[in-house]
Amino acid sequence: MSDLERLAALVMLVSSGIWAGIVLCYAVERVNLWQRMPVAQYAVDFRRSVHRVDPLQPIIAIIAIIGAAAFAMEAGGSASVLAWIGVVLVAGVIVFSIALPERINSQFRKRPEGDAPADADTLRSRWRLYHYLRTVPTLGAFVLLVVASTLA
Repeated sequence: MSDLERLAALVMLVSSGIWAGIVLCYAVERVNLWQRMPVAQYAVDFRRSVHRVDPLQPIIAIIAIIGAAAFAMEAGGSASVLAWIGVVLVAGVIVFSIALPERINSQFRKRPEGDAPADADTLRSRWRLYHYLRTVPTLGAFVLLVVASTLA
């Protein structure tokens, strides 16, 4: 393994691991907690949470894509193929997140704290579904990138 491949693998694994870990933590802890909260409390907690994480997650995912693409170009064989599949999955999650959950996030971020949209309960359920739908390919991408790094 070349020095560039090692560096790319490091960037790929650290960034994708952090990114997938945040997504998984939200799926396991925050989403279920939010479902049990009264709407007013949910509106405050959700707004604060996505306010902090929303700008961070796409940046980390793009760093993961750059690291994985660099790794895929340097690696050969099945390691390269798995890394490219991981790139596609991460990119797909970013596109999905911008297209659907982000529209819900912005409805809460744009409002004063404590002010919930009229359909907040429906938005909460929809966001939960969207988050679970993106958790699966997020974890799949991470696993593929880890496996790719072991094959190089």
